[in-house]
Order: sequence, then C-alpha cells, then structure tokens
Amino acid sequence: MGRAWAEIEAGRVAAPETELTLREHAEFLAEHLFGTLPKTPATPDERISVIVEDFYSAREEQERAPPPPLPQQLPTFEERLDARMPEVLEVWATSQKGHITSRLVVEDLLHYQWPISTIHQRALGRAMRQAGWTLQRTAKKRFWVKND
Repeated sequence: MGRAWAEIEAGRVAAPETELTLREHAEFLAEHLFGTLPKTPATPDERISVIVEDFYSAREEQERAPPPPLPQQLPTFEERLDARMPEVLEVWATSQKGHITSRLVVEDLLHYQWPISTIHQRALGRAMRQAGWTLQRTAKKRFWVKND
C-alpha cells in the first residue's frame, strides 16, 4: 500500500480518481499489493477474495482484540505530598547532608519534576510549615530548617 500511495503522490499513476471497472480495480490492487500481475491470482474474483480474506479478516481481528490497557495514573503532586508529610519527611531528612531545599524535597522525596507551579509551591510551603519546618535563607540559597 505504501508503494501504491508513493506512486500516486509522485504522479506515476494517471488519474487515480477515475472510475475503474472491477477488473481494473483488481489489477491495480494486485499490481501494487502482490507484485507483478503474472504472480497474482488469475481471476478478479480470486484477487478480491485474497484481499477480503487477508485484509478484512485482519481488521476484524483488530476490532475483536481487547482494548490496550490504560496507562496507570501517576499520583498527583498533592497525593504525593499528603502521603509523605510529615512522617516520611522526618525519616528522609535525617539521612540528608547539607541544606534541605524545596527542590531537593520535590525531586528526591516526592519524586516529582522541578520546577513546580506556584500552586504546588504554596502547597509545599504549607505542608512543610505544618510539619514543623521553617524557611530560612542565606545570600545564595533558601532552605528548610526543622523547628526544635
């Protein structure tokens, strides 16, 4: 079929829109789908039966096949946040060396892609404060510190 369309698009097939007889249709399909005419089935009926058996049966099998499974829905940012605050955060924070930044929390603890939207930043800040953390900063960096 690809070869037939390539020939039609290249203009090597004259006037593909013209009305063809059944034999001409069969010959056209036989030439382009099955190779040269001498190798194809002898009569137009045989050619059409080959097309019907090969192509329509394949289409029917596709229609009968069960639909592909839906991709598993990944948890949303809020679901991840709810699942990991504050208990998992405390355990995770003890294993960290250096400052705990919002980006580190999002990428390493929540396994979510940085940067996050403003809404997610607000939700993260609220969850961190509720878990007992305070946002501090130096001249170069903002980081979270656990309230004692």
